[in-house]
Amino acid sequence: MAATTTRKDFPVFDCDSHVVEPPAVWDEYVPARSRAWIKTQFCFHTDSDLLYINGRVVPAARERSNAAEVGWARWDKKEVGKLTPGTAAWQARFGRLLGCRDPHARLADMDALGTDQVMLFPTWFVRLALVRSAEAAAILARAYNDWVLDYCAPDRRRLFPCAVLPLQSVEASIAELKRVAALGFKAAAVRPCFWNGRYPTLPEFDALWREFEATGVVLAMHTFPSREALTPEWGQRMGQARGHSGQGLLFTDEAVVYSPGQFVSNITAAMDPAIDASETLGFLMEAMTWVTVVVQTGWLEKFPRLKAAVLESNASWLPLILARSSNFSNLFAFQRDNRLIRDPVEVFHERCFIGFESDETLVYRLWDVFQDVAIWSSDYPHHDAEDAWDGLHHMAELDVPAQAQRKLMGENARRLYGVEPLMAVKERIEKYEPAILPW
Repeated sequence: MAATTTRKDFPVFDCDSHVVEPPAVWDEYVPARSRAWIKTQFCFHTDSDLLYINGRVVPAARERSNAAEVGWARWDKKEVGKLTPGTAAWQARFGRLLGCRDPHARLADMDALGTDQVMLFPTWFVRLALVRSAEAAAILARAYNDWVLDYCAPDRRRLFPCAVLPLQSVEASIAELKRVAALGFKAAAVRPCFWNGRYPTLPEFDALWREFEATGVVLAMHTFPSREALTPEWGQRMGQARGHSGQGLLFTDEAVVYSPGQFVSNITAAMDPAIDASETLGFLMEAMTWVTVVVQTGWLEKFPRLKAAVLESNASWLPLILARSSNFSNLFAFQRDNRLIRDPVEVFHERCFIGFESDETLVYRLWDVFQDVAIWSSDYPHHDAEDAWDGLHHMAELDVPAQAQRKLMGENARRLYGVEPLMAVKERIEKYEPAILPW
């Protein structure tokens, strides 16, 4: 449906938009003495058809999917989906948005999208979880953070960088968190998946979350399905936790279990290889799992000053998951020796926020449920991107009160990140073509 809203009278904050990492991250920001080795541990950008990971080289034509750079909200998604990303026909019809790498082009695109301010997340660096070397992960995280900070330099009141951390080492992550906090970063992204066989809620990471509390940096749980297998060692640990000495793996002795999102994606691919369910189901499953764990175990209560956001996973599912967590936390209290935990619904609404996109009309229909916890996201420049005008149009269509609109489209995100409002866009630009990245 075409957007009909043409004006707005409050600033919009995009809580989850992306940069797409250029070769310069590896060629300029990684120290020269480490550059050759680092490129063998992790190097991937959409100027290449190869993914270098943990000393291996993997053809990445499908994975790289130039769709990461084609998310202009006014392009018809049915037309986008007819062409294979990266092909000559696709390049001629769409091309890649320059704003994903160039901040000046992004600022112009933001004006057209109706976005006043934005929190910028990585694209390929969400795969940092797959790097096995803690040393390599630390070097890569620092290089990316330095690059994205420079990317934001043209307008630091509109562009805000989100850091990445090398969770392969808790100590290195704490050091990098302290460094980026001193540089002014408001958030750091963490994937809710296994990092070298360890899930982020395990006690090994507690010191890191306390540092998040101390610095005031937001824990941005940003989903992206993992391909790391559940190791036999981790399976044994699961078995011990259950009180028996078996491997702990389900149905087989092989280490075949992945992150929740990737596991579901693989199942659907086995049913029909033409289906890529990583975005349909995978992102949601990864986020649902993290939310269920942290509210149903009382994990959030260990860190009472921690601020957290759940991103890249939509929001419509949240009321159901919280209601089920509340119900079954009570029914299975005996598993905790009847130790009480606070109500999951109450805890989430006190401590957490969740990103939603413009086409999620259920959020608008349940505006009273979401108005204090939901934060709007464009997902620019990815192929499913939406703009603020579409969201405002749907809100008007469904009679969302003006104050709730202000919260959902900006006030909640600024409250989460501690950002002063800035109004840069008031009126929709009707005729606009985004700048295209040369091939």
